[in-house]
Amino acid sequence: MKHRNTLLVASLAATAPALVAFRPTVEKITFAPAEGTTVTKTFTNTMNAMLDDMSMLMNGEEQPMMPEIEMDMEVVQTVQITDEYVKMRGSRVQQLKRTFDEIDTEMTMDMIIEAMGQSQEESPSGSGTSELEGQTVVFTWDEDEEEYKVTAPEGEEVEEDLLENLVEDMDLRVLLPDEEVGEGDSWDIPLAGLVDILSPGGDLKLDMEMDGQRAPGPSPEMMSNFREMFGDMLEGSAKGTFVEMREADGVRVAVIAIELEIDTARDMSEFLDEMLGEEIPPGMEFTMDRVDVEFALEATGELLWDLSGGHVHSMELEGDSMIAIDMEMSMDFGGQSMSMEMSMEMSGTMVTEVTTE
Repeated sequence: MKHRNTLLVASLAATAPALVAFRPTVEKITFAPAEGTTVTKTFTNTMNAMLDDMSMLMNGEEQPMMPEIEMDMEVVQTVQITDEYVKMRGSRVQQLKRTFDEIDTEMTMDMIIEAMGQSQEESPSGSGTSELEGQTVVFTWDEDEEEYKVTAPEGEEVEEDLLENLVEDMDLRVLLPDEEVGEGDSWDIPLAGLVDILSPGGDLKLDMEMDGQRAPGPSPEMMSNFREMFGDMLEGSAKGTFVEMREADGVRVAVIAIELEIDTARDMSEFLDEMLGEEIPPGMEFTMDRVDVEFALEATGELLWDLSGGHVHSMELEGDSMIAIDMEMSMDFGGQSMSMEMSMEMSGTMVTEVTTE
């Protein structure tokens, strides 16, 4: 028996170095930029959608003269910011100075409208701008309130309403694991943080303007406001997986595969009421009774994390999306009342890209 134990110990001693050599590499992937680091980040979100189905009722009845509509739409939103990490405490940003270099949205539509044997082609387009573009703001962590206070830089002025509802985290931190991981390890990504990935920066005060005729349906403001569409009640699943280490643009990066399948539904009547309020003709009473919007996205992608810099290097996420809208409104003009119900479904693709320099 003693002889067998001796052989077992000797065998384990001989194989131990090999076992250590083949142990998967374990990495701690953290957000930890050094104080004074400046990073310029560009977020580009491209959504393409095609009208699959549309119906409309006037005063509860179908309209025999309802035109047939074919529609393709593309919305491209670009947000570029430069962040300076003024003060850090571990992975907590204590003070951040952010300059909004570019905030831009472009919307294009191609429509074919057929009615009474006639066909008409329309190509309305629109663009969105923001008064935040060119502005610099400062995020300072308030230990007592456990939230960021947003102010203008010392000696500068920024309109108070532009500072409201901005989000400090434009670093994709929600995608990182909470602990050390080895190659092939996976973790759940909190759904609540995905809205800051797909619609970064918070309320960017985007103002949309359209040129040309547009189809019946939701306003361009709603279709371009991804944050309102996503809402804060996402359902589904999201997962990150540490794939490997890699060299990218001369730096060592951790490669994280991203998979998500999300769905959200919300009533956007209050949002549209606010958007359309100024467009209602004098003497008309208009009520947006219900605007139920459902949005779904199934996507995969890859995050590259700069390990030496402690911040995002780049990311690309691509997948299939679906939008369903069911709305009801009532109007009163000159004593005549009318109600309208409309539903539409659109499907397409969505691509989110992040680059840094």
